[in-house]
Amino acid sequence: MTGLPLHLRLRRALLVALILGLWAPAKIVWELQIAGRQNQLRYQGVTLTRHLRDQLGQGLSIGVLSGMGNVVADFVWLEVTVAWENEEWFRMGGLINLCTALQPRFITFWDMGAWQLAWNASVAATKDLSLPNPLRREKASRFWIDQGLAIFKRGIENNPESWRLWADTGWLYEQRLGDYRMAAYYYGEAVKRPNCPTFYERFPAIMYGLAGDDREAYAAWQALWTRLTPEQRSQIQHQPTPADLAKIRDLETKLSIPKEKRVFPN
Repeated sequence: MTGLPLHLRLRRALLVALILGLWAPAKIVWELQIAGRQNQLRYQGVTLTRHLRDQLGQGLSIGVLSGMGNVVADFVWLEVTVAWENEEWFRMGGLINLCTALQPRFITFWDMGAWQLAWNASVAATKDLSLPNPLRREKASRFWIDQGLAIFKRGIENNPESWRLWADTGWLYEQRLGDYRMAAYYYGEAVKRPNCPTFYERFPAIMYGLAGDDREAYAAWQALWTRLTPEQRSQIQHQPTPADLAKIRDLETKLSIPKEKRVFPN
């Protein structure tokens, strides 16, 4: 190489300088775009951390920083399905956490991820004969229910306006933990969110009834009815069902509610 004529060495030096001159500004712009994209990824503390980069690997991390985080999250979710099919529960849990970190505003990742853990993984644990006794299996099952609950709660922290996450957390407390008081609370919070289906309005009262708290149940029925405007009360979706009326009147009798203070006086 040192034997090249002077004019060729000069030409090569000029070419390298030209390439570097063009590359440096482009590199700065690219790095600024990546930095801006990383700032966009932050949402209530969620960001592309070193731990997250390690889990994704270099290729997928570059994809995220290049503005393709949704594509990367979809790719990772495919792996969640594979882990579910293979009953690789711990791997599945880690992948779900990756998806929710990449797309914290996508409700389905939180919702389906929590369901996979609190239902599929926990039910599988109750049938896992590799665990030595029913007590260990029950403990493992509860572990996965708690993991699913944690997913729901982190989802609510990132999406507090989502009625769906509030309602499905109530569903978990009702169906998986039998904690009807907590279920009533989360159903009640769901009802306060925009676009929550009207049938959830009666769930808090029903949950308090299942918890055996007659006074709270009746208070919830009262709160529901007094919250509705006269126009809403006339709409069929807000009308109490025969079962609702039976519950309310049974509570009024048990609690000796005076007729003039009853929700639906005869």
